[in-house]
Amino acid sequence: MWWDSWRIFFGGGSSTTTVSSSVPEIDASSGALALAVVAAAMLLAWEVRRRKNA
Repeated sequence: MWWDSWRIFFGGGSSTTTVSSSVPEIDASSGALALAVVAAAMLLAWEVRRRKNA
């Protein structure tokens, strides 16, 4: 079926082979820090755009 071609992204191999992979975990403090960085970048871009149009 068409979804068999997507297996290369989710473990690869034939439909009978199951492959497990290690995924890094993110804790709450790292997630909060990442959100703070994104928010700061958005605020900076907004402020630069606001001053440019003024």
